[in-house]
Amino acid sequence: MEVYVGFTAHHNHRGRLDATQTDLGCDWAWESIHRVSPRVSMTCPECSHPVHAKVSRYGLRFFAHAPGSPTCALAGESMEHHLLKLELATAIREAGHHAELEVRGPRGNWRADVMASSSDGTSRMAWEAQLSPITVAEVSDRTTPTSTAACRLALPQGAGHIRP
Repeated sequence: MEVYVGFTAHHNHRGRLDATQTDLGCDWAWESIHRVSPRVSMTCPECSHPVHAKVSRYGLRFFAHAPGSPTCALAGESMEHHLLKLELATAIREAGHHAELEVRGPRGNWRADVMASSSDGTSRMAWEAQLSPITVAEVSDRTTPTSTAACRLALPQGAGHIRP
């Protein structure tokens, strides 16, 4: 069974691939990786298991784990969570900034849902999509002291589902 992973993948020669960007963020066409034979070798940025490019019935581009994948944090996120991350990245880009999804911190001990950077690259802010209930203490525990500013966007309980 295939498991939905997310919007990013790793390619050995192209580096980070972002399904939300027209050129995958590396000047490469989606058609170069989607429905090609043989499949392009790509891996999950979280667990390093092989992934492949897919398109949902709504036209949403994403990467899915190949069969036999291990337990992976990205695969455990809800569709609503993935779509909120996409909305955050879209808004950041429309405001004229750079946005990357699912970015690891410098020491690898945390992952930002969306990392926003100023157009000149001098400032960064990690954005977190928060849909499940969370306490202030839990937010504090999850916020690792770094030089990167962070903002957690929480939707009120009962706000409804986000749809593609």
